[in-house]
Amino acid sequence: MTLDDVASLALATAAAARAFAPDVRSGLRRLLGAGVRVGAATLIEQQPAAHPKAAGLDEGGGR
Repeated sequence: MTLDDVASLALATAAAARAFAPDVRSGLRRLLGAGVRVGAATLIEQQPAAHPKAAGLDEGGGR
């Protein structure tokens, strides 16, 4: 591999990274958002049902 090949490969890699970076970034944001939604749904499913007689903040519970 000559110096010209290395330089061409570096330029091609930089151009590809610059071209695909916004797509990769938005894809990662979508994946992270989906993970947060799944995690929140799982936590909500695991929560025990609230006791109906529990005093809320409006009722002077003072939490």
